[in-house]
Amino acid sequence: MAQRMKSLNTQLRKKGLEIVQESNDPEFGPVYTITPKKPGITNSDLAYRLYYWGETAKWSATRRKAIEKATNRINRIKAQDAASRKESSESSSE
Repeated sequence: MAQRMKSLNTQLRKKGLEIVQESNDPEFGPVYTITPKKPGITNSDLAYRLYYWGETAKWSATRRKAIEKATNRINRIKAQDAASRKESSESSSE
């Protein structure tokens, strides 16, 4: 199992789930199944857990800070490009 999958397996175990490699599809690569470690968990419970986990990760403070930092950097680069274009257009019109 690749390093990423080991990390994912560790994270899933903390949530009471386990990832199992089923087979190797020649077109898509390895096929994995996520199963609950506790008895009595239905597929809908499993789906909800995965959905909830994804949503909480999506709106985590760390992710929001990273998005804000990237947005600020992109806006700064756009402003620099616009300023350089404006300067070049002013110098060419003179």
